[in-house]
Amino acid sequence: MAETVFLTNDPLTRKRWAKDLFAILLPATEINDLVGTDTKSIIQQRKELAKGEGDTITFGIRLPLQGEGVVGRDPIEGKEEALRFRHFKCTIEELNHAVETGGRMEEQRVPYDLMKEGRDALQEWWADKLSDIAFAHLCGDSSFRVAGKTLGQDPVDPDTEHWLKVNDVATEGAMTSADILDLSFLDRMKQRAEMPVGDKCYKVRPLVINGKKYYRVILHTYVFDALRQNTNVGQWGDLQRAAGKLQIPNVEIEYNGMLISKSERIRQVVKDSTDPRAGVFRNILLGCQAGVLAWGGAGESKSTTLSFVPYQTDAKRFMNIRGGGILGFKKTRFEGHDFGVITGSSWGAPLS
Repeated sequence: MAETVFLTNDPLTRKRWAKDLFAILLPATEINDLVGTDTKSIIQQRKELAKGEGDTITFGIRLPLQGEGVVGRDPIEGKEEALRFRHFKCTIEELNHAVETGGRMEEQRVPYDLMKEGRDALQEWWADKLSDIAFAHLCGDSSFRVAGKTLGQDPVDPDTEHWLKVNDVATEGAMTSADILDLSFLDRMKQRAEMPVGDKCYKVRPLVINGKKYYRVILHTYVFDALRQNTNVGQWGDLQRAAGKLQIPNVEIEYNGMLISKSERIRQVVKDSTDPRAGVFRNILLGCQAGVLAWGGAGESKSTTLSFVPYQTDAKRFMNIRGGGILGFKKTRFEGHDFGVITGSSWGAPLS
C-alpha cells in the first residue's frame, strides 16, 4: 500500500502548522487569562476571517444599566430598561516575521529539525509581540510602534479622569523615588473605578467570580516587589492565601477586591537619569471590555487566522519560514475617555 507523504511546503502541512501556531499563541502570552469572546472578558476577542488588511472590526460595548428599578407591587411592564451598546471599531493590519533555517549544509551539521525549530521560534516571537502590543495599548504608551510603524492604530495616553499619580504629582516627569505605590493608592484606583468623575464617564465594570466583584490589577515587577517589601509580612501572607483560594493564573495577591499580578511589560514612560532601569511606570487596573483584540483572515483558507509559509531563496539553496497575521488591538474609549482601565503612575526601581 502506497504511503501518502506531505512535504514541508505542502499546502495541507502549511494549513496544519498555521492552525497550530494560533492554538499555541494565546496560551503562551501574558494576556491569555484576560482574553475571552464575550462582554464579560477584560480583553474581548473577535475573529472575522473574511476581513483583511486595513479593514475595521466592530465591537458592541455594553454600557451599565442606569434605571432605578421597581419597588413593591408597582407594575414592571412598560418600565423595562433597554440594553445600551456603543459601537467601537478596531482597525486590523498585517504583521509578519520570518526566520532563515539555513541551507543544505546546515541540515547536515545539526542533529535537530531546523524547520521545527523555526516554527517554534516564530510561535515564541508571536507570543512576545502580542503581549507587548496589548500592554502598550492598555498602559497608554503613545510612543509605541511596531518596527517604527503604526499597527492598525497607535496607543492613546490615559485621560485625566482615569489617571492617578502617586502623591498627586502634577506630571510623570516630576515624579521621584519618593512616589512609591502602596496599598492606599490601590484603594484610590479602585475607588476611581467604582466612582467615576467627570461627564460622560462610566463605572469600570468589574469581573464577577463566585458571586463577588473583582478588578484585575497589574503592577510592574519593580513596583510589585517594593509593595511586598513595604507590607507587613503577616498581612502579605494573608493576601497570598486569599489569592490562592481563587486559583486564578498569574494572580499573586488579592486585596480589597483587586486581583494583583506583576509584569515586566508594564510600560516605563520616564527613565531615571542615573539608572535607566528605574523611573515611572504606568500600572493598570482593568475591568470588563478594557480592550479589544481583532483578527482578520491571514491564512490560506477561511479556517485559519495565521499564515505559515515556508519559502526558498538563492536558487532554492536556503529555506525560510514566514509567520503572518492580520490583527489589531485597541484600548476601549468613548468620547475621549477610557472605558475599562484606571492607570496609576508610580516610581519603580530594582531592589538594592
